[in-house]
Amino acid sequence: MSDIENIHFLIVDDDDVDVMAIKRVLINVDKDITFSVAHNGEEALVFMRDNFLDTSEKKQLVVLLDLNMPRMTGHEFLDVMRADPDLKNTIVFVLTTSHDSNDMQKSYEHYVSGYIPKDRLNSDLFRGLLENYLSLVALPGTKI
Repeated sequence: MSDIENIHFLIVDDDDVDVMAIKRVLINVDKDITFSVAHNGEEALVFMRDNFLDTSEKKQLVVLLDLNMPRMTGHEFLDVMRADPDLKNTIVFVLTTSHDSNDMQKSYEHYVSGYIPKDRLNSDLFRGLLENYLSLVALPGTKI
């Protein structure tokens, strides 16, 4: 597996049940995995700017993003994040209830790493995805 200590997951979702399920999967992948939660896009941007702009202790951030949230939707978050030179290269996976092809197209236009409908995802599949991703993909700041 990739150097898990160099990765921080940011769960961006307003549904507490979904957040708990995602947390459980992350902990099952590695009990020492680090993660944070933001309940909308605005909170996520504040967290990212407060915690991931200092390069002295660089961890790779991976965002697990819901699309349908209050205050700032996932699409609005992606618009702002991709326009920010300091945040634009952040790895993002969309985890959503939306099966709308327009949502999927718009997400991929924002260079997401994957679009995952929540109803197609079970704990074992999600864990497998994360484990395989982290073991196969070279992330910035990790050794190849």
